[in-house]
Amino acid sequence: MIGRAFGLALLCLSLPLPCAGAGQLRVAHNNLLPPFAELKEGRTVGLVVDIFRAAAERSGYTVEFVPVPLEQMESALKDGRATASIPTASTPERRERLDFSDPLLMTGGALYVRAPDATPDNLQSLAGKTVVTPGTGPLAAFIRKTAPAVRLVVTDDYETSLARLASGEVDAAALNYQAGALLAARLHPGKLTMPRTMFLELPFGAAVLKGQNADVLTRLNAGLAAIRADGTWDRINKGWMGQ
Repeated sequence: MIGRAFGLALLCLSLPLPCAGAGQLRVAHNNLLPPFAELKEGRTVGLVVDIFRAAAERSGYTVEFVPVPLEQMESALKDGRATASIPTASTPERRERLDFSDPLLMTGGALYVRAPDATPDNLQSLAGKTVVTPGTGPLAAFIRKTAPAVRLVVTDDYETSLARLASGEVDAAALNYQAGALLAARLHPGKLTMPRTMFLELPFGAAVLKGQNADVLTRLNAGLAAIRADGTWDRINKGWMGQ
């Protein structure tokens, strides 16, 4: 306990403002995006939630989480319900409107196929094949742009995408690497091949409105560096993903 307090004191000295004034952060999160963040039995839980909370605590913040639907993540920042949002993929389009912390976690798109088939090498190897993906998120637009020869089918959610793949209706599913793995193992155990690589990598960060709350990002980045250095980040990731 003394060692932790001393470490926090050193971190406070390294930041531009005294930690005692850091106060509370209101943070919007997607209310249904396992394993990253979700509202479960009235509690905010998830891999990115735990990483963010640990980094914020090292920076002297307490956190109040505000669960919102995916489509309200950015509006929650604009209307003042929250100062930051997680998890938010840092894309070129979003960086025009938002500023981001250092990555909380690397995520991205991966290809799922039926077992025992091997994971396709890339999207281009699926030319002429049918690939399913949810309409939310960046994957559908990326596939249309970079692999136009793929027959793309857009669904409402991950569950529908995985069900169509498991039943043999489509050749592959393009899903988030971590979220897809969790749901595939839960809903269709042993029926799908788990990918080891991503065809699109994106950093998940904490986002704030562009040009605002730069001090919050500075503090969070210091906290992230601290939990990576002492092994906390690695323990949280292994605890959730078993890697």
